[in-house]
Amino acid sequence: MTARFITWAIGAALAAVPAAATHGILLVSDQVDGVPNPQLFDEYYTGAVRQAGYTYVMWDHYAQGEPSFEVLRKYKVVIWFTSTSGDAPASDPIRGNITLSPAEQKSLVAFLGQTPGTTTLMLSGMYVAWNCVADARRERQFYKPLFSDYLRLKYPRDNFDNWIRVKDDWKLVGEGPCPILRGKTYTVNWRHRTNWPDQLESAAGGAPSAWWQDLERKRHHRAVIRAVGKKADGGTYKIVLFSCPFENILYDGDRVEVMKNFLDWAKPLSEVAVEPASLGRVKALYR
Repeated sequence: MTARFITWAIGAALAAVPAAATHGILLVSDQVDGVPNPQLFDEYYTGAVRQAGYTYVMWDHYAQGEPSFEVLRKYKVVIWFTSTSGDAPASDPIRGNITLSPAEQKSLVAFLGQTPGTTTLMLSGMYVAWNCVADARRERQFYKPLFSDYLRLKYPRDNFDNWIRVKDDWKLVGEGPCPILRGKTYTVNWRHRTNWPDQLESAAGGAPSAWWQDLERKRHHRAVIRAVGKKADGGTYKIVLFSCPFENILYDGDRVEVMKNFLDWAKPLSEVAVEPASLGRVKALYR
């Protein structure tokens, strides 16, 4: 057997290793729902995860559809990014809840609450909360378990009558206790064609992570919030929402730093090079 064939055979066997053999990270690219000309920012996430020293599996929502709980439960960390999808409020009878459908929200609740051990979810998108919890008719927040019980979101009324329009050089000002932003200030480069993103606050039990800060140094509620809780099996769930989508952090090095902070906080699986079943397939190639 030639060295070239052996190299190919090992590579082919490794390619067949299931998702559990990575760091247990799933990236869900969900940037197309309800957007006629979507802007796609996959490389901002894939590049940051790789440069942070982690491996991942990619899920193309447009091509593969909704990832079910049976898919999500194979992972320890899910990073779900939506770009400009979901510019209609949750109360819109046609376009509400397209960013995260009711079934997807239910699957994510199960992922956080029922997958054993520590499970972590990052949601990144300017309209995630608006599209899932905003009752624009009554100017109030709909109750949704993923947002109300897990994220501990308190949706400010300013989202209905005092919108913000983000400009380049706005800042994300991290709060000191936050393990993701770590009290640092990051410059924003607004890459989206649309604007008016969500302003966030945390209800009791939640943890704000970063403010919006405009060019006059005025702060506008939070751009990032997170929460941590205990599960019935004794494990821990962690969840964070970036209403300033991650791709809008200006500098490459800053995005890598924030992603590494997030993944270090999430504590995903240690990487497994080859599982026993895959080793068996490799060994069989030498017979």
